[in-house]
Amino acid sequence: MTNTELAKKAFEECCSEKTTVRYGIPGERPFWNVESCQFMYVPAFHFTEIRGNKRYRFDAIDEKNVKHTFEAESCCALLTPIWAELPEGVVTLTVTAIDVNGKDLATVGTRTFFKLASFPSDPPSAVRSYKECAIKGYEYALSQDFVQYWLKYGKPDPYYDLNVYPSKMVSGMANAMLSYAAICPENKETAMKIAVNAADFLISITPRGDVPLRNLPPTYDFDFCPDPDKYGVRTWNWHNAEKRKGCIMMTYPASAGRMYLSLYNATGDKKYFNEALNIGQYYLENVEENGSWYLIRSMADGKPVGSNYISTAEVLVPFLMALYENTGDVRWKNLGDNAMDYAMKNMLPAYNWEGQFEDAAVSVSYSNLSHYAPGAILKYITKYRADEPEMIELAKELMRFIEDQFVVWKRHNPWCHCQICGGEWNSSKWPTPAGLEQYKWYVPIDASTSNIANDFLALYEATGEELYLAKAKALANQLTVMKEENGKIPTHWMETEQARNDLWFNCLFGTCRILATMSKYE
Repeated sequence: MTNTELAKKAFEECCSEKTTVRYGIPGERPFWNVESCQFMYVPAFHFTEIRGNKRYRFDAIDEKNVKHTFEAESCCALLTPIWAELPEGVVTLTVTAIDVNGKDLATVGTRTFFKLASFPSDPPSAVRSYKECAIKGYEYALSQDFVQYWLKYGKPDPYYDLNVYPSKMVSGMANAMLSYAAICPENKETAMKIAVNAADFLISITPRGDVPLRNLPPTYDFDFCPDPDKYGVRTWNWHNAEKRKGCIMMTYPASAGRMYLSLYNATGDKKYFNEALNIGQYYLENVEENGSWYLIRSMADGKPVGSNYISTAEVLVPFLMALYENTGDVRWKNLGDNAMDYAMKNMLPAYNWEGQFEDAAVSVSYSNLSHYAPGAILKYITKYRADEPEMIELAKELMRFIEDQFVVWKRHNPWCHCQICGGEWNSSKWPTPAGLEQYKWYVPIDASTSNIANDFLALYEATGEELYLAKAKALANQLTVMKEENGKIPTHWMETEQARNDLWFNCLFGTCRILATMSKYE
C-alpha cells in the first residue's frame, strides 16, 4: 500500500464505530476516559441523563469556531456522526437535553478535549540506519563518566542520582551491556565486564537471612552515596528515594531476575541463575489468590503498603516465562499465565491501565493511565496466543487505546505538562511523531516512542497488516531524527535545555535495544 492509502485506512479506522477504543456504556462498561484530554479514535463521554428524556443534541465547536451537530437518544453517545469532519485541534463539546419538538430543556454536560490527527501520509523518513543509531547510542553511554565508573570501580557512580533506584538502573545497566555485546562483538569484553560488575553490586546489596523480603534487590537505596547535604547533591530523586526507602515496588525484582537469567545464559555462571531462582521463589510463594501481587511491600515486615496490585506484566510475566524456558518447570509458566489471567479478568474490564513507576505515587482509578500495561498484554497475546482470533482482536483494541492516548502523529495538545512538578511548556514546539509516557508525565519520551513502536511491530508480526509496520517504522524513524551527533537520543523531547539534558540511561538503552531489533525491517 502507498503512504496515501495507509493514511486513508488509518483515518477510516479512527472514525468507525467498529474500531473505537472500548467506549463506556452507562451501567455496563466504565468510562475510562474521565481524566483524558486527547483522542484520536471516536470517544464517548459520561454525562448524567435527564430521567426519561430520549433526545440530546451534541454541539462541538472546533478551533475555527465551526459548530458540528448531531442528535442521539443517549447523552453518552459516541461522537461518530461528526468525528470525521472534526479537524485536528481543541474541541468544546456541549450536550443539551431537548424535547420532542427540539426545544432545549437543559445542558447535561460539557467537555473540552483535543482531537489528534490520525496517521499521516507523510511520516518521517529515517536519517540513518536503526542499527547505527543503536550502536552510537551505546557508544555515547560508554563515554559517560557514570558508565565508566562501573568499569573502573565496579560499583555505581555515587554522584549519578538515578542510581538511587538500583533494581531498575543497575539491572538496566547490565541488560544494556549484554545487548551491546551482542551487536558489537568487538567491544564484548568491556561490555561484559560492566554487566558483571553491575550484577555483582546488585547482589551485594540484596538483603539475606531471616528478613521478610530476603533475596529481593532493593528498589531504593543510597547507602553507597555521599552525604547529600554535605556535598550538595540532594536532588529530586534523592528526596524520592528517601521517602520510599524501606519499601520494594514488586515489579522491579522481576526486572533484576530477568537480567540475572540473561547474564547466566551469556556467562554460564550459576550464581546468576540462583539469584533469579531466589527472586522467582518469592513470587511463587507469595502470589495472591487472584493471581497477582501487591504493588508495594514494606521491607521491615513484608506487609503490603496500600491496596494497589501490579497492573503491568511488562517485566514480571517475561521473567516468569524465562524461568520456565531455563528450567522446564511448568510452575513458572503457570504463575505467568495466572498473572496474565488476573490482568484479563480485572484490569481489562476496568480499563484502568495505571502507570506504576518507582518515582511516582500510586494513583486512584483513571488518574494516571499509561501505555505499558496494555502493551504488556498485547505482547503476551502476540507471542503466546496469536493463533486465537478473538485474542488478536483484543490486541488490536489495546493497540488502538495506546495510539489514542499516547501517540501524537502531528500536533501535541496544549495541555501537556508535568502534574508531578507543575512544569509547563509550550507543546507546540515539541517534535512529532512521538510517544507520551503517562498522564502525570504527559510528555514525549524516547522510551515511550520506542516501546510503542515495538508494540506496533509485535502486532504486525502476528497479523501481517502493513499499517502496523508503517506506524512502527514512523516512530522508529523519528528516533533516528532525534539522535544527536554524539549518539545521544534525549530522554525528554521538550524544548527546555533542562529537559533535554535530563538523561535517563535506562530509556536510552531500551531505545537502542528496540532499534537494533527493528533493523531487520529497514
